[in-house]
Amino acid sequence: MLFARLLLQDARMIVLDEPFNAVDAKTSADLFDLVRRWHGEERTVLTAMHDIDFVRTHFPETLLLAREPVAWGRTPSVLTPENLLLARRMCEAFDEHAHECVAQAAAS
Repeated sequence: MLFARLLLQDARMIVLDEPFNAVDAKTSADLFDLVRRWHGEERTVLTAMHDIDFVRTHFPETLLLAREPVAWGRTPSVLTPENLLLARRMCEAFDEHAHECVAQAAAS
């Protein structure tokens, strides 16, 4: 349904959050064909994804985030073992009980 809404909006920039989760392989392929079409139309498509293999295969540029930017550029130079290890370490080092997190939760 959200893809249908995007088609009607005809936006130059499209932001997708895990667009291929919880759909079957055929639907994923059809939706990705739509993403390719948008890319061919020179639209900007930002997609948040955790499927590293899918990103490697289908996306020319990548921003690797782990609480903060780790690397940005051509996908093969971003999704290196070194950058992925750094990202994993940054996520594992995150402390949800840190002063900033506790203070923010108390204010809510």
